[in-house]
Amino acid sequence: MPSLFVEFTETKSEAIRICADMCRENLSDIIHKIQIQEIAFMKSRIIKNPKSYTYNMRISDDVTDEEEYRIIEANNNKIRKILGWKQIS
Repeated sequence: MPSLFVEFTETKSEAIRICADMCRENLSDIIHKIQIQEIAFMKSRIIKNPKSYTYNMRISDDVTDEEEYRIIEANNNKIRKILGWKQIS
């Protein structure tokens, strides 16, 4: 199987690791899914994303829509803080 070597700064590496944890994926799978989705599928709205290339932040089913929004916002801000980016609300 071919391999690809990519270097990340410590900060970006930490942000990617946290993103993978939030999606309950390993680092390799989350990077693979994000790249495939961005390169191949997001450019065309005609193509439906196959399930195997979909990644989503895992959130419990027993939360309200408002709680889900707050969890997603907090998780995104956690990654943005690590990257030194402005927090969103």
